[in-house]
Amino acid sequence: MTKADLKIPSPEELKAIVGTHLLWTKTPAKGKRGELSYCALPGIDLSGLDLHGMVFTGADLGGARFDGCNLAECDFFGANLSGAHLRGAKLTRAVLRGARLAGTDLEGADLHEADLREGVLYRHRGPRRPGEIETDGAAEGEMTNFFRADLSNAKLSGSVFKGAKLAGAIMANATMVDADFTGCDMTGVDLRGANLSRTNFTSARLTGAKMVGVSIDKTVFTGADLTGLMPEDLNQVKGWARDAKFDPPPVNNRDNFPAVIAAHEKWLQSDGREGRQAVFERADLSGLDFSGKLLRLVVFRRCSLSGADFGDARIFAVDFSGSDLRQVRFRGAKVSGGRFDGADLTGADLAGCRIAPLPLAGGGGQIATSFRSARLSRSVFAGADVLAGDFSETALAGTGFPFRG
Repeated sequence: MTKADLKIPSPEELKAIVGTHLLWTKTPAKGKRGELSYCALPGIDLSGLDLHGMVFTGADLGGARFDGCNLAECDFFGANLSGAHLRGAKLTRAVLRGARLAGTDLEGADLHEADLREGVLYRHRGPRRPGEIETDGAAEGEMTNFFRADLSNAKLSGSVFKGAKLAGAIMANATMVDADFTGCDMTGVDLRGANLSRTNFTSARLTGAKMVGVSIDKTVFTGADLTGLMPEDLNQVKGWARDAKFDPPPVNNRDNFPAVIAAHEKWLQSDGREGRQAVFERADLSGLDFSGKLLRLVVFRRCSLSGADFGDARIFAVDFSGSDLRQVRFRGAKVSGGRFDGADLTGADLAGCRIAPLPLAGGGGQIATSFRSARLSRSVFAGADVLAGDFSETALAGTGFPFRG
């Protein structure tokens, strides 16, 4: 079918359809579900409206504006959304099978449980007449902007997203069998629990991706950038991605931990003349026991420390930035000048912990303890004494955080 075969509704018809649909969303008995299937609506601006459940099957919506719209459970089967604007739109459980999304802007959109699988659309012109194929093949999302979009639990099997921008996107538990992400920017993407069977990531950038629990079977990672992975993510995929790019193994790790700490103590005692500062990057140190210990100026950058015990430890100017600190025990610890920026402290126990800045010698100010952009969900602060700290861009609701003032 050509664009000439699509219906072009008049402004009055369009206003009536949208108006009765808006009424239907509030009072179904009084309104009517909107139907704009096989309509030519390029460039239409419906930004900010509640259009959930509306039907756009086979419609031409190239360059349309749906920014901030509620499009939950809408039907875009086989629709043309090339170049459309859907920033921050809600598309939960929307049907986008066989849709064309080339150059579409979906930054920050919510596509939880959306269906973007391949699809074939038929339009029957009359009884007993063969249908005409509108769309035959995969949902196309080449050069599409999915930056920080939520695609968790989405159905993406067979979709083509070559060159799409997926940095920071949430794709946890998505089904991506036979999908094509060649050349995509997927920096920091959350793929935990996703089905990646026969998925193509050739030359994709997956720096810092979260990949624990993914299903891998004949998945292609040729030329993919898998640097910056946390140890548990690295262990999940390295055996299956032999022709991908990885970071070199960490110099300091669990195996040489005692020797590194011994050299660090010499470095401290000699004011840097002997030994060497302990710097651990992307090392798997999960479950280690630091309880009651004195830790000064140690660097644990992007390390896996889940389940470690820092109970009653004295922690001065230690860098935990970007590390996995889930279920870590800090109960009763004294933390001064620590850095937890971007760390994951989900379920961490900070009960009775004292968090304070670290005064610099000679009255030269102080180093604040920073939790900027850290994850603190389900963490415990009961009885904690927080004298000062940077908690900007950090959600504290439900943590028992001892707010002052």
